[in-house]
Amino acid sequence: MNRSADSLTAGSVTEKPSSPQYSFSEWRTRYDSHVLSVFQDRNVRRAVKGQSKTNLASLWRYTVRKLEKDRPSSREVFEPLQIHEKLVEGLPGEALFVSCAMLFDSMSEGLSLFDLSSKTAKQRIGDRLSSGESEIALRIGRVLTMAQDVFGSLDAARAYLRAPNFALGGVAPRDLLKTAEGEQLILSELKTQAEGGPV
Repeated sequence: MNRSADSLTAGSVTEKPSSPQYSFSEWRTRYDSHVLSVFQDRNVRRAVKGQSKTNLASLWRYTVRKLEKDRPSSREVFEPLQIHEKLVEGLPGEALFVSCAMLFDSMSEGLSLFDLSSKTAKQRIGDRLSSGESEIALRIGRVLTMAQDVFGSLDAARAYLRAPNFALGGVAPRDLLKTAEGEQLILSELKTQAEGGPV
């Protein structure tokens, strides 16, 4: 499902010309709701717990199936306050592994974004992430699914977010996701991509 460049701006957004218009904040809420539904899914959490040794490639393939299959309906979209409360409460610890699988080949690479050790990451399974860790995990999922709508597939979005980007000073977009400011830089660049600009 491709959307126009307007889906990455603060103005009106349309999924298709005949669909209702949404503000950027409403679109963001829809993306967040979709990602949160995957992070909280029992089967996804079970897939993380079932790995004796973390296999991000396998987890990525499983996550792709869930993201593509389980697009939320309008009834399943959380209110912004609900999303905030879920982040404050802390996402399920398994979301750490799922979000790392979204953009990284190894947990050590992904954990550097969260400033966590492997031992601490393992302790998060069956527990909750901190609010800061939850925000980073959601930021990863949000940007990935937004990029999917620009590039047409999750694999293409993932490749874009992992590749060094000249417009971002030679840094891979994923390496900027520790902060909200870094996310805004990526969203601006995604808008350029949606409008046909160079990488």
